[in-house]
Amino acid sequence: MLVLVCMSVGLQLVNAWLIKFASATPAPPSFVIGILLLAVLVLGFARFVIWNGIYKRYPVSFAYPLSAIFFPAVVLLAWQMGETVGAAQIVGATVVMLGVARVVTPTERRNDEPLFPVGD
Repeated sequence: MLVLVCMSVGLQLVNAWLIKFASATPAPPSFVIGILLLAVLVLGFARFVIWNGIYKRYPVSFAYPLSAIFFPAVVLLAWQMGETVGAAQIVGATVVMLGVARVVTPTERRNDEPLFPVGD
């Protein structure tokens, strides 16, 4: 599952890079904008297919929080693209990932605690 999540996040990062590239290009020709828009749409559809596969196999409560891997990755992408990344962004991304780790880490359940079924 982690591989699929990383693929989806990678596609999302490519989308972010394409949009940033398009906005940084002074007056790109219309066909370039069209190609970039088509690429963003195709990558978005690919992400949809990947997440559909993930949700068929894993509970949403477990799988969806993993999509937050995008936040530290986009901070790294911004830094790689020469943008200033401050302590607030680094701390924020770290807090998000700690929260994700907490949500997806299994915990012991007490016998008297109700268990809500996932699936059928």
